[in-house]
Amino acid sequence: MRSGQIFFAHVHRIFPNQHAEIQLGTHKLIARLEAPLESGKGYFLQVESVEGEPQLKLIGSKQADQFSLMRQLSLPNEKGYRALTEFFTKESLSLTREQIQQAGQWVGKASDKKLALDAIKLMNTRDMPFTESIFKSLLVAGNKQPLTEIISTLHTTLALEKDPDPTGQRIVALIDELGKEPSQKGANAEPFAFQGKAAMANIKHAIHQMGLFYEHTIIRDGEATGTESLKALLIQYLGRPGANINPTSRQAAEQLLHRMNGQQLLSIDTGPVQQIFFDLPIELNGSRTELSFQWEGKRREDGKIDPGYCRVIFYLDMQNLNQTVVDVKIQNRITNITVINMNSPEIKAFATMFIPTLKEKLKEHDYELSAVHFKQPVSQKNKQLQKFSPRPYSGVDIQI
Repeated sequence: MRSGQIFFAHVHRIFPNQHAEIQLGTHKLIARLEAPLESGKGYFLQVESVEGEPQLKLIGSKQADQFSLMRQLSLPNEKGYRALTEFFTKESLSLTREQIQQAGQWVGKASDKKLALDAIKLMNTRDMPFTESIFKSLLVAGNKQPLTEIISTLHTTLALEKDPDPTGQRIVALIDELGKEPSQKGANAEPFAFQGKAAMANIKHAIHQMGLFYEHTIIRDGEATGTESLKALLIQYLGRPGANINPTSRQAAEQLLHRMNGQQLLSIDTGPVQQIFFDLPIELNGSRTELSFQWEGKRREDGKIDPGYCRVIFYLDMQNLNQTVVDVKIQNRITNITVINMNSPEIKAFATMFIPTLKEKLKEHDYELSAVHFKQPVSQKNKQLQKFSPRPYSGVDIQI
């Protein structure tokens, strides 16, 4: 709790000397109140002091409703503020007066109000800086528009400029090579093993081209070294002082940069659990596609990642197999793989011949293959497979 924060709370029990047990989301606490409240009702409360026991001030003089906070804070009766205050009463948010005013403006401008409210909640629960740049990054990252479509739009707008900018042209050239398979040796030996190695090499190459860990590289090395990345070029393109950038190109570049930043914000590195989430445009066996990747693992006592426990989820939309999810779970170095696809029976019949080779290759790296399962999506109403969304760590037990 911080002084000035406002939140919606339910009062469970009233104690003598103006003390009460209140519930904020999943948390219960005992606080001293400045006004008598009724047990079993909900109120908007503001933190007055956090020294010693929390001291809370009642916002308004009666039980909270959708419009009471708007009246007390003199918020305009606009759609964005109405949606925010209604959301406020249902979710465990805690925002200052200034943050509520700013968030209402952001939600009002957003075309997808639900996505905007979820972004506000994520910023609040993760304790992120309350800035418009972070809000927009989360908004773009949560949008279902394919990354390849965003990149294609940027490529088109930059390529059609009458007076091309040098940095913009370098972005166009990099996009032309983005995700293409790097040359490999040994293609004629062990086709199955080679394809697996080539795919992983392609993923690593695409990560480097995109610059997904650009900031980490700067922190580690002091400067970005090696071949320039798409993210570095975007920052350079948008950050030139006094630059006269085509508005359409600027919008496309900002959208792509927000998407990349949003994916970093969705990744979690807290407590014993670390999650990494990103999308990549890649080329597999000559076909262009988009890979969504989520990795979840835990740290050992020495702070290093434990290679014996992790979960990796690949989401692919391929030319022949269409939408496919590959869910890899590793526990105590025992590997369990699930392939989810609408045509899983046909895939199973074809893939069975490769399982012994897969088992052998995993064993070379001290991993044991337990089983490979083939399933169809659970929901038959929606034929599209939904991407796995990152979730924050909570509690003391973890499921890998």
